[in-house]
Amino acid sequence: MMKWYGYLGLLLIILAEINFHYVVQPFADWYIVIIWTGYILFVDSLVYHIKGKSLISTYPKEILSMVVLSLPFWLIFEFYNLFTHSWYYVNYIWYVHIFDFITILPAVMETFTLVRALKLGTRFDSAKRSIKSKATNSVSVKLLVVLGLILMLSPITLGPIGVLFMWSGIGLFLDPLNFIIGRASLLQKASIGIKSTILQTSISGLIMGFFWEFWNYQAYPQWVYTMPSLIINVKLFAMPIEGYIGYIPFGITCFLFYAFFRHSLFKNKNDLLAM
Repeated sequence: MMKWYGYLGLLLIILAEINFHYVVQPFADWYIVIIWTGYILFVDSLVYHIKGKSLISTYPKEILSMVVLSLPFWLIFEFYNLFTHSWYYVNYIWYVHIFDFITILPAVMETFTLVRALKLGTRFDSAKRSIKSKATNSVSVKLLVVLGLILMLSPITLGPIGVLFMWSGIGLFLDPLNFIIGRASLLQKASIGIKSTILQTSISGLIMGFFWEFWNYQAYPQWVYTMPSLIINVKLFAMPIEGYIGYIPFGITCFLFYAFFRHSLFKNKNDLLAM
């Protein structure tokens, strides 16, 4: 049985979809907040239906911390965009942006918990003794941190060309760094035989990318891409089809960014995030 707020979330999504066509104000200006709040509530209730626990119902401090971290997280990419000029906004009100941006990290992580609850990719997992103690001291892992830092700065140093690493640079920096300092990472998961995390975070990113582009395509306030199609001159909604590849490292980056800060916020572990 879904939690009651799951039905509320579904109702918010339906109302936002209707308003895409009728553009009733002030609701049209706030469509991102409305529809993504609905998405978060609905997905969380699905996780509860599957597992009997979820972020909102069982770990409310987790979801609150994601809300708080989401704004500074997305502002990093807005800062990148000052140099890459990859998109711009139309019909947006500046203060609405603040509320829009706080839905990003919770929505991605709720999607991750759903994908994880469905146990996608877990057949690739195997019990394995951690190799962390040896691996964290290896030169190769430390070099990965340096390489990740260089790629993380590339959108600033390379301008429009740096967009190639905009969505992956932070993740490539945080994954080995998290591993070294004892926080959740893809390397850490692999060291204990959990190989499904990379697949689950990637799928989460792709799911989010589809809905972001689908709902953006219909909405009154929109972001518009300035980058041309580089490979295939085909678009799915407003996004060139190859652009969806960027959502894979973005999903991973969301996981790693939250894992980096979560370690300091929560000492306990839970089976939803396995941090």
